[in-house]
Amino acid sequence: MSGKMLELLMLLDGRTNLRGVSQKMNIRMSDMRSYISKLKAYGVIEEVQERIAMLDPKFLGYMAGQLSTIAGPIAQVMVEDAVLEISGGTSNIPKNKAAELIELLGRQIPDESQRVGFIQNMLKKVRDI
Repeated sequence: MSGKMLELLMLLDGRTNLRGVSQKMNIRMSDMRSYISKLKAYGVIEEVQERIAMLDPKFLGYMAGQLSTIAGPIAQVMVEDAVLEISGGTSNIPKNKAAELIELLGRQIPDESQRVGFIQNMLKKVRDI
């Protein structure tokens, strides 16, 4: 087992994602994958699937409704497009990406007071869910 693999093993704490670990180690993700594969083969680590909470579709409906008071009937399409952009082509958005979604839609609102109101309203709603 190499020194880099030992360093990796010490940094795997179950809280930091692999990108964060690779940055701490100053190595490329491709090298990280190679080290991970070797550690798995040695039986030293095992893969854990983290369950990621997703935004409730009701929240997206609420968001479209609030946006429609500003943008009109195109609001639903705006939300759908933003969801696809953030999620990489799926209709599911992880909760931890909610602020990014809100910010992306907020940038499309030209009036500053409406934009600020929309963003504040959505952030409050996200905290409540």
